[in-house]
Amino acid sequence: MSKRLLAAAGLLAFCGCYYGTMQGARTLGDGQVTIGGNLQMPAFFSSQDRQEAENSGEDYFETYGSLDFSVGATDDIDLGVTAYGYGIGPHVKYGLLPRESRTAVSILAGINYVMPAQVVSPRGCLAVGRLLGEDLEVYGGLEAGYGPDLGNIPEDADGEHDWDEVENTFFDGLKAGIVYTIKPYGSEREYSSFVPYSVIFEFAVPLGLEHGMVIAGIGITY
Repeated sequence: MSKRLLAAAGLLAFCGCYYGTMQGARTLGDGQVTIGGNLQMPAFFSSQDRQEAENSGEDYFETYGSLDFSVGATDDIDLGVTAYGYGIGPHVKYGLLPRESRTAVSILAGINYVMPAQVVSPRGCLAVGRLLGEDLEVYGGLEAGYGPDLGNIPEDADGEHDWDEVENTFFDGLKAGIVYTIKPYGSEREYSSFVPYSVIFEFAVPLGLEHGMVIAGIGITY
């Protein structure tokens, strides 16, 4: 990968507000490790909402991304680190049902250190998923958190972000998505090393915003 592509990936990981965990409800399993990258694209419900948000600077999000590293500490617990929303922080995911069950229920809790504001932002997610066949999981969930309002960052006299004036706010949203597993762990299938372990599609709907929107996300894990 070229230096320009690496720089672009780094910038995407540290911009924008963050809705959607881009994770299904199932845990990885003991000893399994994944590295993932996600891209999330906000879309307003109407062009009028988009124009109003863009003109006012309130609840206006641009395309953003995140990078994630996770490891299965046990069959029921995943530990990881995610870079998103101008920061980076750890998370833990706990599966409430046995992994052999086709239905999964999990709780994810994490903390993001927002570097420019020098504050921490806790978040959590409750997700429910169901396996359809061996390779496809559908899931939905509710997420919430508290921290700097990254969708409404004031500007100073020079037009730059004024992080001293950013307000903390409660944020929440609904999410739904699918995880398609291409290369199951221990699979004997023949694949190129460039083929990802899984592909994720997710839709997140932020709640409590003045302008309605949905955030469409796509991600891959290795």
